[in-house]
Amino acid sequence: MALGTTITQTGDGVVTVAFSGELDISRADEVERELEQIESGKPTTLVFDLRGLDFLDSTGLRIILGADSRARREGRRVSIVPGPERVHRVFRITLLDRRLEFADTPESAAGHGDAGD
Repeated sequence: MALGTTITQTGDGVVTVAFSGELDISRADEVERELEQIESGKPTTLVFDLRGLDFLDSTGLRIILGADSRARREGRRVSIVPGPERVHRVFRITLLDRRLEFADTPESAAGHGDAGD
């Protein structure tokens, strides 16, 4: 299944990128370009909504980690709404569920500043 992305922005500087389908190497360059464009607008918080994903590989994980690293350097936040178990397992296996910020919904991700699961 192809990757779909839906980007929404709120007036308070929060941008949500909702993915559906498969986030893998086949669309990595396109996703990176989209993120560059989003990040150039200096959002205060970037939310990745993974609930619609069927698959996430190491390339997809690298994209999310890269966005998180850039945000930390620039004093911004990245928050992740976990996907289905088969997608979230990648974060648990790599112990990134302990390093990254997770939230139950995009709305709660926009509102809190501490890491949660």
